[in-house]
Amino acid sequence: MSEFTQTLDFGDLGEQDVTVEFDYQPAERQTRDDPGCSAEVEITSVTWRGMDIKADCCKELIQELEQAAFDWIDGERDTALADRAEYLHDMRRAA
Repeated sequence: MSEFTQTLDFGDLGEQDVTVEFDYQPAERQTRDDPGCSAEVEITSVTWRGMDIKADCCKELIQELEQAAFDWIDGERDTALADRAEYLHDMRRAA
């Protein structure tokens, strides 16, 4: 399970930060014996001020949060790749 913080507009309450927890299933390639599947995100909770408000979220908001989760995953992957490249560069320079 992973999590990220997202700012949502709560109308009269203004913009509020919520913590979004989700499960991620990476894509699986198709093989001769298995049809494979595309990547999937399932929002497991949306927490605001200690309360899980996922049940109060509309379908469209859940879809937006799922896309935000994919964007967060992409950002984390890019950061990890950049960190790895910097580490390898530093190791080569030190050798």
